[in-house]
Amino acid sequence: MKLKKRTNRIMLIIIGIILLLLIYVGAKTWVAVGKLPTGERLERVKQSSHYNGKEFVNTIETREVTAEDGTLKAWWNFLFKKVKDLNPSSPIPSEKMDLKNIGREEEIVVWLGHSSVFIQTNGKRYLFDPVLESGLPVSLYMNAYKGSNTYHAEDIPEVDYLIITHNHFDHLDYPTVKKMKDKVKNVVCALGIGESFEYWGYDKEKIHDLDWGESIQVDETTKLYCLPARHFSGRLYGNNKTFWTSYMIAGEKNIYVTGDSGYDEHYKEVKEQFPEIDLAIMENGQYDKDWKDIHTMPEELVKELETLQPKKVLTYHNSKFTLGKHAWYEPLELIYKASQGKPYKLLTPKIGEKVQLDHDQTFSTWWRK
Repeated sequence: MKLKKRTNRIMLIIIGIILLLLIYVGAKTWVAVGKLPTGERLERVKQSSHYNGKEFVNTIETREVTAEDGTLKAWWNFLFKKVKDLNPSSPIPSEKMDLKNIGREEEIVVWLGHSSVFIQTNGKRYLFDPVLESGLPVSLYMNAYKGSNTYHAEDIPEVDYLIITHNHFDHLDYPTVKKMKDKVKNVVCALGIGESFEYWGYDKEKIHDLDWGESIQVDETTKLYCLPARHFSGRLYGNNKTFWTSYMIAGEKNIYVTGDSGYDEHYKEVKEQFPEIDLAIMENGQYDKDWKDIHTMPEELVKELETLQPKKVLTYHNSKFTLGKHAWYEPLELIYKASQGKPYKLLTPKIGEKVQLDHDQTFSTWWRK
């Protein structure tokens, strides 16, 4: 009887702790979760050929979990599987430059960690997927590696286009975009995501939700194209209610940004539409055989590059957060080895190191240090 009472007491304590955590998480995430599309945006969603009446779908069958042993085993591996060097043992090497004092005439790319990228080309500034304040709305999981969180919203100058590939927390960070609001001239996002930006105080006239195949005229010589990707979306209110995409800045230079994507035939379509790609910024990291449909596996990255044939390559989606069960440096090491003798130039800048688009540069193998 005493044992039973003690067990009941422990269970009540555990339930109480869980409820407190849920209340805490709910309070912290409510605004950060954003909103699903309504009104005109919802009508546009319904008109998309990639929407089946309930959710967005990929062009081919795509499973979020591909584990041979089932979803539960995949989650067990995700939470508890031990991997050597999963996290760095020392701070990530990084640099920090004054982005606000860069002349508009400079042609540069600055990787800000994970999938956050600052691009300045043809006098225009683009900021992709800025996650500069937090990875999740609460700090219970997915904290940035030491040394990797070099840049914050206040370090970013006024940008012409804030661009979002999809709405996952590691690509759309509410604290960052909230702080950036008065420095953003236009928001470009995958179909349906604009509702969250309007909810967060952005001017409706500045927000452009795009479907695959649509584009924005940047200036007389440049268009920003919304292109396919193979992924999914979700932000605590159900998966695939908003879309996912890749982008091409097409102008004097063609710069391709993949966002998150598993391997698919869409890379051939991109190459057919854009025969010359000056720089491809490719997803590389947080992969796993348990979710191989929705992220690029290392061997598939090689095939994607063979298809796209870009002049230069910069890979991202690594070196800031742990989401995949691989050594933190593995994505960079594998693509570095696979790129030897290839016709493209692999760029391996540290976080914050300036890439000059009009110059040849040599970068260190900093992840080995």
